[in-house]
Amino acid sequence: MIRINGIDRPSTIDQVSQISHGSYVLADNPNLYEIQRTNNFEFIVTDIDGIIRAGAGGSERNAYLENAQEILRVSVSSAFIPHFTQEPITIRRGNSSLKYAGVPTFDSGSIVLNDYIGADTKAVLMAWQNLSYNVRTQKVGLIGDYKKDCYLVEYTPDYQEVRRWRLHGCWVSGLSEDPYNHDGNDKHTITATIQYDRAEIDMSDTI
Repeated sequence: MIRINGIDRPSTIDQVSQISHGSYVLADNPNLYEIQRTNNFEFIVTDIDGIIRAGAGGSERNAYLENAQEILRVSVSSAFIPHFTQEPITIRRGNSSLKYAGVPTFDSGSIVLNDYIGADTKAVLMAWQNLSYNVRTQKVGLIGDYKKDCYLVEYTPDYQEVRRWRLHGCWVSGLSEDPYNHDGNDKHTITATIQYDRAEIDMSDTI
């Protein structure tokens, strides 16, 4: 034994190996922790069913997209995780300084969606974006129309909810797509830039 900082420690490699410090402690205790996977999640946009198809006048019945929430939910391939940053407010006195918390900023994020044929994913995204600016009428929309609350829900591998983020005041500030390519053979995706006012861990039972 050797003594380090007043504590007796094993002095040989064999003795150290008897104390589990590595990842095998998890394998030997399978009920201890479960790793969170990156692919066990959903991004859900609320209060979006019945939006008007982009470019449509709105008087025709088929101008409405009644299943928009479900279309976006199943189309999302990847999603950002919301976080905020704060710029410090620095006060200097003599040779020292003190930092105070400044105003928080929630940066925009991106979601990538698979462009499923028949699901009309692009039409839903364009209709949502159309609520903030209508290209046909050149009018900017009202926040009560284009801002939606969204949820980022994380699950265990057996689909038990781990945690849920609630993103307040989400809207689409930009859309981009993969270019078409005769030499390519990959899926077509759409990227939506999402602006939001704030995000928090939601502890409620329902969405």
